[in-house]
Amino acid sequence: MKGWADLACPFFLKDEMKAEGLQHILEGCLKNDPRQQRALYEHFAKAMLGICLRYAADRMEAEDMMQMGFIKVFKSLHTYNGGNFQGWIKRIFIRESINQYHSRKRKLLDFTEGDDHTYLNVSDGFADAISQLQTAEIMKLLSTLPEGSRIVFNLFAIEGYGHAEIAEILGISEGTSKSQYSRARQLLKDQLSHSLL
Repeated sequence: MKGWADLACPFFLKDEMKAEGLQHILEGCLKNDPRQQRALYEHFAKAMLGICLRYAADRMEAEDMMQMGFIKVFKSLHTYNGGNFQGWIKRIFIRESINQYHSRKRKLLDFTEGDDHTYLNVSDGFADAISQLQTAEIMKLLSTLPEGSRIVFNLFAIEGYGHAEIAEILGISEGTSKSQYSRARQLLKDQLSHSLL
């Protein structure tokens, strides 16, 4: 069974690239070697597309986000100071996806603050129900959420950001982040209960 862990850490990121191989690729990328840039792209493309799909309206937009993300990675590679490269590249893609989303003036984000803070209630069976689903089923459920709630849910439940960090990233209050997360959980729970009937 696939679940949240598979969304947060795609399978080939679990098989960490050997440090010396990654170092060689990064050195080549810093020298603008197209073969090394392609190697980096091929190694991380599937996982980064997965991140972009969680924030995009459709696959085509996700692919555009991914391309922009890799451009940013190659332009910013000189700022990478060692450490966890996978975490570094993932943060770039999350921020790039959110930036792309904000630049899309199709409609405003639906961030409304509410007073429902049931997001702390973890004993409601939600986690058990969602853990029984395949990754594709989870992605389909997430795609039905209002965009504001979906983004907060992705950042909190999948990416592991705290509500204070989410508030800063999205330019909203911490309370709005919490209520959007609660709203997303409730909508997902409602969808799960309807699908089980």
